[in-house]
Amino acid sequence: MITLRQATTEDRDWAYFVKKKALGLYVVETWGAWYERIQWEFFEQTYQQSLTQIICQDQTPVGTLRVERRTDEIFLSELYLLPTFQNQGIGSVLLEQLKAEARQRALPLQLTVLQVNESARRFYERHGLVCTAEIKHHYVMTYHG
Repeated sequence: MITLRQATTEDRDWAYFVKKKALGLYVVETWGAWYERIQWEFFEQTYQQSLTQIICQDQTPVGTLRVERRTDEIFLSELYLLPTFQNQGIGSVLLEQLKAEARQRALPLQLTVLQVNESARRFYERHGLVCTAEIKHHYVMTYHG
């Protein structure tokens, strides 16, 4: 069973670990290396505990989810799963819930994905999101319910 719980102060380091495991290879492919200090500083600047949820499968933490509910869109800013829990349908369940919320609220669901992360782009395309723009190193993907 997939559940979400609010991130706590104690989850911060674990959330960074998940991000590193989920995105590390793509960061290296995009920028040439995982510069630990730079990545940690960026994480510290952008981490929003109040918006971050811990994804649990049968009460085991397996990833992080951060959704920004704005007046004009639902922005999926982070859906990171530890590699051993990827390709098991967890992301699909969560994404379908967000799509349902977007339809109910009559808002687009939007996200960005690193251009080199082709598997993530294909995942989002399979769920009905389309590339609507490109920004440096990223595709902007949107779902209009």
